[in-house]
Amino acid sequence: MTEVTFCDSWEEMMEAERKAREAADARITPAQLRYRAGDIVVSDSGYGFPIFHEILDIEQEVKKQLWKYGDDHESDGIYTLDLYREPHMRFYRFARNYSEACQEGELGDFHLSIGMARITREGFEELRERGFSLEPYQE
Repeated sequence: MTEVTFCDSWEEMMEAERKAREAADARITPAQLRYRAGDIVVSDSGYGFPIFHEILDIEQEVKKQLWKYGDDHESDGIYTLDLYREPHMRFYRFARNYSEACQEGELGDFHLSIGMARITREGFEELRERGFSLEPYQE
């Protein structure tokens, strides 16, 4: 369930965000710490359907973007790499995130604490063919 917090100032909001992140960091399990690039991790959207996070190698993704768009985007790539090296980002993973609501996948990150389990690539591809629906398969 999504929780909304109202704040009276920027500082108060940033403090609330820091506390929430520290609480999430404290909930991480040893299994969640082992999630790596190439893994597909399942989490609960909070809206009755799962989200599938395909963890990407951030350095490889930045290289792909530089190759595709050229050196004009080098500063964007450096910013992204620097961001993921920040201490507060150590438990976030860059991923393409799929669900019934976003079947083409959306780039972003997720906090390790929301990961419920890994699934196999084969299981992921089967779910992709079904539009990421968990409804019983019927031919």
